[in-house]
Amino acid sequence: MIIDKMCALKNLTSQEKAVVEYILDNPKDLLDMNVNELAKASYTSSSTVIRLCKKLEMKGFADLKFIYAAEFPVMMKQREMVKTKPFDESSSIDDIMNTLPFVYLKTMDYTKSVLSRNTIIRITNLMKQARRIEIYGDGVNYDLARMMAYQFEKVHKDCFVYNASHWEHIKYLEYQKIPTLAILLSHTGKNPMVIDAAKRLKESGIKTVSISCNSDMRLANITDENIQIMDGRNQLELSTTTFTVAVQYVLDICITSLMLHHMDIIGEVSLKLANARAEWQNEKVK
Repeated sequence: MIIDKMCALKNLTSQEKAVVEYILDNPKDLLDMNVNELAKASYTSSSTVIRLCKKLEMKGFADLKFIYAAEFPVMMKQREMVKTKPFDESSSIDDIMNTLPFVYLKTMDYTKSVLSRNTIIRITNLMKQARRIEIYGDGVNYDLARMMAYQFEKVHKDCFVYNASHWEHIKYLEYQKIPTLAILLSHTGKNPMVIDAAKRLKESGIKTVSISCNSDMRLANITDENIQIMDGRNQLELSTTTFTVAVQYVLDICITSLMLHHMDIIGEVSLKLANARAEWQNEKVK
């Protein structure tokens, strides 16, 4: 969708970013604006808006507005699917049990709709080339990262998790030229620790992938690749749950691709583990 392409653009000027941010913050306004009105509302110029259109591979503002208007109902429906509060004070245990599966499914459907196939391919290739994968996250994202680290290790990728950026460690990776891919998790896209880590990793030439919401581009603009997912506002919208489900879905796509890439080795190891488990159980019975 055009809004997703807009969010994924890199190397934007500060004025072009201002136009994008205005559209993200006021999605309905663009439908009734001309190029001069958008420029005035975003405190930029009409030439800035036109440059942004060119970077989106549009002939001009008219093309941008036409496509945006055509996609607008779908975009708003997707946002509403994620942001609607699924429960209230009258919800029962049965309501929760019956509704949560639909929340998970809607989250994955929305995430799938905004995923770029080419971005996933590039990220998966970076994972294949890396000897070491590191995941950076704070708070609940740190715990999520630890869980995903086990998944990476199952497909024979050494994975390490951090909740702070360590300057000496990052420099060590740089000096030793260890092929490393860093994955940075931030729901808001503006977590200070995660942004600091992204900057340090970039300075050391380490490839980075960020997963964040699409309402703040600070983290996305620093990393080599970015996957943008929904922006739940608060816990009443189950924002933590939907973010966790989306991150797991995205990383599981990559991990499954890695599994297929190492199918022979993984099959051989799985067989050895099964035999070892059987031997251990037999010894236990004796």
